[in-house]
Amino acid sequence: WEVPMATMDFQQAGSAPLPRTAGSVLAGFIMMSLCFALNHGCVVASLALASDQLGPSLGGYSSGVLYLCYTTTALLVAPDIVRRLGAKGALDWGLVLYCVYVASYAVALAVPSVKWPAVISGAVLGGLAAGWLWTAQGGYFAVAAELYSSALEIEPATATSFLSGVFATFYLGLELALKLVSSAVLSICGSEGSRTLFILYTAVATISALGMFLVPNLDVANARRRADMAVALDAAPAASEAPPAKLLLAVTLMQRDPKILLLAPINTSFGFMASLMNFYINGILVKHALGSASIGILTSLLSGVATVVSLPISSIAARLGKSCVILLGASVFLAEVLVLQLLPERLTGTWAVLVPIYVAHGIGRAVWEGPNRALIADYFPDSREGAFANIIMQNGLASSIGYFAFPALSPSAMLWVCVANLALWYVGYLLAQQRFIQERSKHQSLWEQLMPDGPGPDATPPAQPAAVTQGGVIATQAAGPAGEAAAAPAAAALLAGADSPRSAS
Repeated sequence: WEVPMATMDFQQAGSAPLPRTAGSVLAGFIMMSLCFALNHGCVVASLALASDQLGPSLGGYSSGVLYLCYTTTALLVAPDIVRRLGAKGALDWGLVLYCVYVASYAVALAVPSVKWPAVISGAVLGGLAAGWLWTAQGGYFAVAAELYSSALEIEPATATSFLSGVFATFYLGLELALKLVSSAVLSICGSEGSRTLFILYTAVATISALGMFLVPNLDVANARRRADMAVALDAAPAASEAPPAKLLLAVTLMQRDPKILLLAPINTSFGFMASLMNFYINGILVKHALGSASIGILTSLLSGVATVVSLPISSIAARLGKSCVILLGASVFLAEVLVLQLLPERLTGTWAVLVPIYVAHGIGRAVWEGPNRALIADYFPDSREGAFANIIMQNGLASSIGYFAFPALSPSAMLWVCVANLALWYVGYLLAQQRFIQERSKHQSLWEQLMPDGPGPDATPPAQPAAVTQGGVIATQAAGPAGEAAAAPAAAALLAGADSPRSAS
């Protein structure tokens, strides 16, 4: 059976026309991607300039508040908010709150006497929005793919691959463009450049948020399609159940499987490295050595490198195994930190040193966003939601701690914090890998004991612990004011360049 899209001639009062064809579904998805990318790009570009434009203390503390609110909302209430508002409604109001975060920078620079309450309030609201925004984007993406594949009568995997490529193109392209805008404006406008830049970002964020309200509500269209299908099959529509809080899933998995704790240093290391990048390297080192206008160029380089190397890294993981790329991620981050620790500041503040540092960070980020998530899916095939909730919690809390603590630490102390976490990355991963191999061997031995003569023709082999064996990035929702991306398998690697408060570097 199949319900043609042409039968959907209804419309929700007060919203944009509902899609009737594959073309209109695609047009609505493109509009969502454009509005989301513009708004989110303004947030990420602002976050990268926080310590530079607001000062180390306010920049660090406000970023810590942003991550803390994001982590709390994502773990406790994000699924329920999206369920109550719908994916479209959650996107609408999430982008509105993001506008407040960006506007708080403009207010702080225009009225210095109120900059602390303005920026901290903006960080609270922006963090709350970030906690549910990526969950909402993933929900809208899933519904769009379902409607698109139904309209064209193609495989869902084909639809998700195509749409994720569309989203990644807008998301990464506009993020890079908006970061480069900061360098251009700060260079051209001189002393007035900072205020001009954040007024521009606020205007772009506001226009894109208003545009999101005009995006078609695919939730309604899909609900009607499913209802029509249920009528055709003489069946009752499936009831919607309230999703469990991610925090409960994360804690339950920690109690049941110690591998998630052994892998925690990978996520905490990335959180501390992101804090180091935004607070110290961007906000202090580059600002003093090269000037604020250089930050946009270097952060664009970082995101570009992460995007370009993501697919090759996934290919290497597929051929040689994930161990080599997971350890590569730790190694490039460690090299970045040791260069900053061992070289004198007069050398670390040069283009010749900073460019390789940003390239190394981009490679490390690609590893964390790609093979690391595939590894989590391999190790926890029956508890993926709880495992990815742990990524949110571990990375989000580490980022918050870094932003709160680094303003009170010397550069050397910040770097040693990162070194200690990276050392635990190596040890924890190797121990987790050993435990995983032992569990898999035990699982296989038990199966051989139960079936000594081999399985019969109707036997079903047990599920293998490794659910993903090709090294690719699977569709996940993983975390941040700048990037809890829900991407499809074929194009998820492209999203490794996406920033997020968990990464936002």
